[in-house]
Amino acid sequence: MEMFMNDDNPYNRQSQKVTEESVSAARSYDEFGMYTLSGMHEGPASYSMGMGMGGSMSMSMGRGGRGYRRMRSSAPDLPSLLLDSRIIFLGMPIVPAVTELIAAQFLWLDYDDRTKPIYLYINSTGTMDENNELVASETDAYAIADFINRSKSKVYTINLSMAYGQAAMLLSLGVKGKRGVLPNSITKLHLPKVHKSGGAAIDMWIKAKELDTNTDYYLELLSKGVGKPKEELAEFLRGPRYFRAQEALDYGLADTILHSLDGSFKPKDLTAQLAKAQAMRQSGKRAAAGAGRWSTPTAPR
Repeated sequence: MEMFMNDDNPYNRQSQKVTEESVSAARSYDEFGMYTLSGMHEGPASYSMGMGMGGSMSMSMGRGGRGYRRMRSSAPDLPSLLLDSRIIFLGMPIVPAVTELIAAQFLWLDYDDRTKPIYLYINSTGTMDENNELVASETDAYAIADFINRSKSKVYTINLSMAYGQAAMLLSLGVKGKRGVLPNSITKLHLPKVHKSGGAAIDMWIKAKELDTNTDYYLELLSKGVGKPKEELAEFLRGPRYFRAQEALDYGLADTILHSLDGSFKPKDLTAQLAKAQAMRQSGKRAAAGAGRWSTPTAPR
């Protein structure tokens, strides 16, 4: 602390370099109109804050209508913007990492506002990849199905392009009347598979039991979605079945073909929301100004 007690201290040396000319000079702005103090501090690196290369301090500010302000943080990523509109996008095979993310999104949206629906957009090959190879466990899809069933919010499902296998089962579990498919989408039903395995007979027996359990659960959930008996579905799905948009409606996998955005899937009016948010901020500022005007304590007599 002794270094700050004399006149020749780092604070005084730095403050002497900041003059009216250096602050207001045009050279203080870069080519993008951003105000910068970069290069003004040439003192020891140990006395500068937010040091960049060479030990100089750099701070950027934007020129607004009423002076300067610090720039806001970077824009949110696309999944965050979709989540703000209560949209969950399943756009790849249902691998464990995808299941973890979707489960977290369901938990948050159901907690945030249970009076509004959740939109599950599907463009997935289920637990298979594009080469028809198993890439995930069937139980990942069943976990998402459990979140759909336990959610207090209504879940609207939409097939954007393809919903295969377990993804088709998730499509069918949406709220009746709110399950949509796009005109050129494809829905495919097939029974679960297990990873190829070999070895001891007990291992093969365990895999067979796992396949039986997954198949039974798949047929049970699909029966709930399409409204058909499990026995009928088991007979129908001896091989893979493909459905175009109208065929998916006829079989009970969906309820409507979304030729255009109807009232059920109407997007948010972002312009109106922005105007409402600005009005709320202005009213909050006026309320704060009014409170500050009358909150000054008076001196006792």
